[in-house]
Amino acid sequence: MQVNVQNYNEIARGLKIDYPKMSDFEIVSLAIQIERNQLLENGLAVNRDDSKPGSLEAIAICLGYTDRVFKHTITDVLKEIAEK
Repeated sequence: MQVNVQNYNEIARGLKIDYPKMSDFEIVSLAIQIERNQLLENGLAVNRDDSKPGSLEAIAICLGYTDRVFKHTITDVLKEIAEK
């Protein structure tokens, strides 16, 4: 999980240096997408590796969800949790 979210202007400057052949529109679009992903990563407490579960996965584990294969729909999982 990242603590610092870059501003899309900072991201765009870095992209312009790294990818000089990209158009300004492509750079700004990509920078906005990267900033949005960083915000989502922080908001959902997602980890970049599998060393620790993300926040939603940790909540499910605490509630007793054990199926790692994800064969069930979310409705099936909620029913399973409610039956416990």
